[in-house]
Amino acid sequence: MISWIAADNRRLVFIVCVIAALGLFSAQTVRPSCTYVVMWSGGEAQEREAAERGYKEAVAAGNCAPPHPRWQFWRG
Repeated sequence: MISWIAADNRRLVFIVCVIAALGLFSAQTVRPSCTYVVMWSGGEAQEREAAERGYKEAVAAGNCAPPHPRWQFWRG
């Protein structure tokens, strides 16, 4: 009887962990496909900063959709 309770608890913990992982995965923000042009000079860090700034400018101008939670893709 005790082994049955322990096995049941392990199954319950596993199910809770799977649900929590799925919830965290679905809550991540993603960026829709968007094309924009960025010019930079410098290293890799400056490239990432310029790309982020270019994306924010494209969103502000209405040329790209803003980031949204991953689960919104699942609504069909």
